[in-house]
Amino acid sequence: MDRALRRFGSLPAFVSKELFHEFLLPEEHTHAQRQGSALKNLTTSLGDETTTVSSELAKFNRTLRDTKKALKNANDATQIEQVALLLDQGTFKANQAIETFGRSLFAAQEELATLRAQLSDAKKNTELDAMTLLANEKGFERSLFTLIPHAEDDLTLLLIDIDNLGEINQEYGKKAGTSLIRYVAKLLLGQLPENGFIARLNGGRFAMLLSETELGIASQLAESLRNDVSNQKIRYKNTKVLLRQVTVSVGVATLFGDESPTELVERAQHYLLYAKRSGKNRIAHHE
Repeated sequence: MDRALRRFGSLPAFVSKELFHEFLLPEEHTHAQRQGSALKNLTTSLGDETTTVSSELAKFNRTLRDTKKALKNANDATQIEQVALLLDQGTFKANQAIETFGRSLFAAQEELATLRAQLSDAKKNTELDAMTLLANEKGFERSLFTLIPHAEDDLTLLLIDIDNLGEINQEYGKKAGTSLIRYVAKLLLGQLPENGFIARLNGGRFAMLLSETELGIASQLAESLRNDVSNQKIRYKNTKVLLRQVTVSVGVATLFGDESPTELVERAQHYLLYAKRSGKNRIAHHE
């Protein structure tokens, strides 16, 4: 935490949340209501199976002791046959208990693997935007804070914002606005480079991180995105109404030296605001 504060000047939201879960509210407790019942049943079942197999093995151990004593006093074939039968019966019961316990352990391992996967999915879902299925702001922060320590001057951030989204919501309804956000999300995802990461931050605003991408190349991509959106003829599927021209404004910022994540985001926001104030449907970046 001290290193993060020295490097970045503040803690990102996802780090603060994870510290809270780790030290104040363990994540296992967070999911206990959903997973606790299954774990309790599993524990009870294994406990019962353990008691059963332990009991059978204890009986078998006594049978072995009795067999040894009986063999010392056995004088004829009939007595030896009876001892062998007793041992065979004890061995069968013990083996049956062990096999049942083995199957129970295997089933328990599979169930535990499923529970772990569910917990892992739940953790991942906290970084997923339910509307677009892109990463959300927390996912964006994690990616940004992961990339910056290893980046030089080749990490570029694009902040992309749908122009006049509030007016579109008023004119066509919020459901149309939601559909538009999903539509634009798919367009942006379709042009995302292999070295890119995209997230929806809030409203109609998206963040695109481009690794090993200089400002010139990133600006060309930003212009391509802007042009692609502006050329779309978008109909709201519920009413088949053709929406007014949809455009986006884009702020582009490339990492400078030891710049912190917060500073990079602030510069991209500055350029986005400049693009908005300059008439929208345009990109802006450092000259």
